[in-house]
Amino acid sequence: MKKYIVSLSQKESQILKRFISSGKRSAQLFTRARILLKADQGEEGPGWPDEKISQALDVTVQTVERVRKQLVEEGFDAVLNRQKYTQKV
Repeated sequence: MKKYIVSLSQKESQILKRFISSGKRSAQLFTRARILLKADQGEEGPGWPDEKISQALDVTVQTVERVRKQLVEEGFDAVLNRQKYTQKV
């Protein structure tokens, strides 16, 4: 059983679909949005297993797990508004 269950609301699902179709984001953010849509176990979501998502999107299973975890622990906005890493000098 998965520890971090993705269950998107209808509004969140629509936001992700519009986000992907906009074509104005980084490839990493598109991938994160697609992972959430495939992992969605809500009423309208396909609820794919992590292995199937990783194969379909050409990412590691660990990437899928990290996106799930971030959604559950930090919330929907945190997944799509990931802050850039800045190196301290």
